[in-house]
Amino acid sequence: MGSMWCGEDRVSAVAGTATAVQELDEDQRAALDACVVAALALSSSEGEARGRMRLLMECYGRYVRSFGVLASAPSYEVFTGRLRGTRVADLLPGRPQGSVLDELWLLDGDGMPSSALHRLAVEAAEHGHQAPGIGADIRHLHSLLRAVGMLPASTGLSRISGETVQHAVFRALRAAGFEAYTRGREAMVRTPVLTRRELSRNTVLVELGAYTKISPTRQFGGLWATCPMCKWTMRATFRPSGAVDLECEDERHSLLGARYRAELAAESWRLSPRGELRTVPELLPVEGCVALPYALWLWVTLPGLLEVELRDRLVASGAQVRLWPFGDAYDLHVTRPGRSRTWRVDVKTWADPYGLAQKLREDPEGPGELCFVVPEHLRGYLPLLRRAVRGSGARVLTDTDLVAEVEGA
Repeated sequence: MGSMWCGEDRVSAVAGTATAVQELDEDQRAALDACVVAALALSSSEGEARGRMRLLMECYGRYVRSFGVLASAPSYEVFTGRLRGTRVADLLPGRPQGSVLDELWLLDGDGMPSSALHRLAVEAAEHGHQAPGIGADIRHLHSLLRAVGMLPASTGLSRISGETVQHAVFRALRAAGFEAYTRGREAMVRTPVLTRRELSRNTVLVELGAYTKISPTRQFGGLWATCPMCKWTMRATFRPSGAVDLECEDERHSLLGARYRAELAAESWRLSPRGELRTVPELLPVEGCVALPYALWLWVTLPGLLEVELRDRLVASGAQVRLWPFGDAYDLHVTRPGRSRTWRVDVKTWADPYGLAQKLREDPEGPGELCFVVPEHLRGYLPLLRRAVRGSGARVLTDTDLVAEVEGA
């Protein structure tokens, strides 16, 4: 499907789904649940056809009930047809106005899943655990949260926020001590996929139980491939021709070129690039590998990439850096040997700069003398973000600016 808005806007819309879902009324959320699970059932080859049809009919029944007695719901054929290429807001009763859901779709015109679909399944779907492919990931996440005491046993499989997931995982890691916390958290950032043997050597991660089997939605023919940027498993989409498209679940990584096509030749799969990245990842066997589920990759790995990369760049420039110091009070504590200056850095990777600006304004503790660092590609939003912290004593820089500042100190 073509798009009339740029990649940066598309990334921001996907990032803003949690807020948009919270603003929906009960009937609209029920309709969204039904549409998300139905879209995953339509686009997945997991399970037998009869089971998927039963799930689709159940979704349609929930969708019809969400319209109540005063509005007319579409027929089953119209319902399933509109899941392709229709903006999410147009699928919901009462059509929410001014929402990022007006900028997202679940399946494109060819029935292929969008980058927003899995995120909506985790953030929105009351019945997401039923969704083919990602349902096992959602169940694993809830098991993990219950194991670390963040969810009572009676809690249903319902909406979970990124903040809840981060708090639960980081609290469990901190219980092992600061060094183990740092090693475990960095491992989840650098190596979101591990062999079972590698995992067995990390006691903290074994006890946390964060890693699980690679999802069926990210494998084909017993193989998987890693995104060159985040090292996680790329989504596998089967084409009618027999080829398989591989693409990173992160919209920014996909836009930057983490897109490939796998084709079977002489009884072996070969990858070719579909984007600007010419480096072709290796195809690896699913057997013997474990991966973080979608939600932990989304809320632990992705935010941590810039933090760890920035630490490495600063250390290479001669600085001394502590990751996540003082119980994760902020992200980086930076000093230069022989110099008195200190940088207390909080890295912000939000794709939605306007949402970030609002978050900075609403911080109940105040930013104090923190240095907020955003990715270089958000440089154009520095004036907006700096206005948000004006008078607080905080500063806002890009990662490139911070490295240059530390090097020149």
